[in-house]
Amino acid sequence: MIIFFRKIRQKMLTENKFSKYLLYAIGEIVLVVIGILIALWINNWNNQRLADNQTTNFLKNIKEDLVSDTLEFDLRIDFYKEFIAEKKKLLSLSSYEKINTDSLSVLISATYALYEINNTTFTKVTNLGISKLSENDELSKKIYNYYTIELKTFSEYINWEKEATGYEGRYWSNFQNEYEFIIDENDEFPKFQDSITNRQNLIKLITEPKGRNQILLDYYRKKRILAKYQEMKKISSELINEIVIGLNTN
Repeated sequence: MIIFFRKIRQKMLTENKFSKYLLYAIGEIVLVVIGILIALWINNWNNQRLADNQTTNFLKNIKEDLVSDTLEFDLRIDFYKEFIAEKKKLLSLSSYEKINTDSLSVLISATYALYEINNTTFTKVTNLGISKLSENDELSKKIYNYYTIELKTFSEYINWEKEATGYEGRYWSNFQNEYEFIIDENDEFPKFQDSITNRQNLIKLITEPKGRNQILLDYYRKKRILAKYQEMKKISSELINEIVIGLNTN
């Protein structure tokens, strides 16, 4: 093709047809420019297609991360509901004489069920400098809010629960000097209190103001942690639905 155009150009020059040659030269330049523009358009189109595929894959992976979150939230919600219900039942009693020692020990059990939000995919997105995950600006904003604002607040709740429960565990096992813990009923270590005295000391521990306050603080904190897990499940579930709609409309 290049040789063909070159021959035409040479023929025009030898025949002294300058005006026709000028028009031809302009036409040739136009064709070159059009070719370049087409090549750029194809390159841009291909780059955009690759970028769209990448963001689509990220959205799908974020959806899977959110599904994982909701399943884990469900487990923690079940745990805290059961734990709170048991403590509420025991706290509502005015006498513990008819409650067995194992049940009473629930009141001083320092336990929690923590979870860290799965932000694996979002971390990859931020490391790549991607600021928009969807043509739907509102959806992109909600995703970024979930992994920044919501994650930060949720982490603060989790750290609060971890630190406070840790303190309570140390209080019941180390700071009080009345109830002798029985770690394993089958151990062969000597007991320095008989079971009746130990039980009476446990009842004293959980009915006096200092011990009662520890139990109440734990109970009300657990309720707030439960509410936070429920809130996070609601947010993540709604976000999953919006991502599914966004993927189906692309």
